[in-house]
Amino acid sequence: MAACTGKSRTIGTFIEDKAITLKAKRVISTNKEAYNDSAVKVLSYNEVLLLTGTASTEAARLKILKDTILIPKIRQIHNEITVSRRPSFFSALNDKYLAVKVRIRLLAEAGIKSSEIKVVCSGGTVYLMGIVNATEKELVSSVVRKTSGVKRVIAVFESKSVDA
Repeated sequence: MAACTGKSRTIGTFIEDKAITLKAKRVISTNKEAYNDSAVKVLSYNEVLLLTGTASTEAARLKILKDTILIPKIRQIHNEITVSRRPSFFSALNDKYLAVKVRIRLLAEAGIKSSEIKVVCSGGTVYLMGIVNATEKELVSSVVRKTSGVKRVIAVFESKSVDA
């Protein structure tokens, strides 16, 4: 069951997103040798898959994309995996802390439905997913940009009309 752009996700789409995320994580975890010490995060929102993190080589980055593209029901993939060495424990911990700070800032900001915004952090870059109108997109991006520790913001939003 697919949700139409312009509305929040249906329960069917929510369940499908969970299934896509689990399938992508399974693909990545069962092929660890082929991905050469990659550290990849996956998130699906409205049947759009976001891949973030690091791959040790360009070949590993492309193999991850090639393998996840085969997962059914994905409408689009954003491959934001960078080629670099695996992040240290402290770097990964810092990303988790940054994600919490961003979520708290979004929760505290009037005019933002933070429950409809998904946040993933990798290397100080904050990736945002959700279905928002132009005003919400600008407000969310502005709040996130002003959060200390954020190096870059990449908004992978889908558009909805103002009244949706």
